[in-house]
Amino acid sequence: MKQPPKWLYKVANFMRGRYGVMDSLNKFLMFGGLILIFLTMFIHTSWLNLLGILLLIVAYWRIFSRQIYKRAAENTKFQQRTNWLTKPVRRHYHEWQQRKQYRFFNCKSCHQRIRIPRGKGKIQITCPHCRNKFRART
Repeated sequence: MKQPPKWLYKVANFMRGRYGVMDSLNKFLMFGGLILIFLTMFIHTSWLNLLGILLLIVAYWRIFSRQIYKRAAENTKFQQRTNWLTKPVRRHYHEWQQRKQYRFFNCKSCHQRIRIPRGKGKIQITCPHCRNKFRART
């Protein structure tokens, strides 16, 4: 088996004890910074380019930081604040992935989302949350 190059050991040694994680806040900062830098090709303003570069610098600063618990707490706060936006997107994405095996219904009284296997014909569905019964075709 071939030995890894020396520079790889040096990089690994440098990153030891650092945050080094591409968490959701870092992804947001990097993507936002790259979008702002890309927009400066069409909208010629130097402050937009500066803001994009600043976002990239903050993202890399977080990656190379030695304060692991503070960076993890920042990411947790970011996820809690953006949960109202990401939760519906994730729910629709998972429903779209399962669309061939399941049909999804909303209970008319409590608005609970119910997943039923496809191909069962017209059946009576009982809501597990409020016990409301309704008929639907799967």
